[in-house]
Amino acid sequence: MSKLLLVSLFIFAGCRAAPAPVVKAPTMEKHVAAAPRIPLSEIDLTRIGSVASKGRVQDTDYNHLPIVENLIAHGNDSVPFLIGKLDDETKIRGHVFDYWYDVRVGDVAFVILTDFFTDRTWRDTTVPGVGYDTFLQRANSDIMAEQVLRDYIAKHGRGDISNRWRQIWVQYKDRVYWDESDRCFKLRDS
Repeated sequence: MSKLLLVSLFIFAGCRAAPAPVVKAPTMEKHVAAAPRIPLSEIDLTRIGSVASKGRVQDTDYNHLPIVENLIAHGNDSVPFLIGKLDDETKIRGHVFDYWYDVRVGDVAFVILTDFFTDRTWRDTTVPGVGYDTFLQRANSDIMAEQVLRDYIAKHGRGDISNRWRQIWVQYKDRVYWDESDRCFKLRDS
């Protein structure tokens, strides 16, 4: 036998005798790269893109929305920015929310605010009165979310939504902080 063949057999035999190295399989966790922080004045809610029908806008398991990540990067400053957009009637082209036929910038700002103050259970708000159904005074559970908002706007106007959010923000802003582990704004104990 040639020396090369003997060496090859020795290496092959040695490899078979050694235990296979333990290789850790990649996990299924989603690692979301931090969005580059851009000034609030440059955040364009018309470019939000498609929001997943499940979860909150900030839930990276369902969404990866750079606009939302940029808002989160701005911390508490993002709240008055979003409140300032609640009156904005600019129509958003393309799909944003499932089953919504007409989406405006003010609608997106309202949904983001609601989600930012909803805990990770998706049921409870972290500030009293800011839940979607509570805030919009939903009377009928058979009505779609978009229609609840449209009915409220028809009755009270977008200005009422802005004014109520401004009052809520004035009342709680000194106690609000972003909790990264729960991915929502919470209140510090007074």
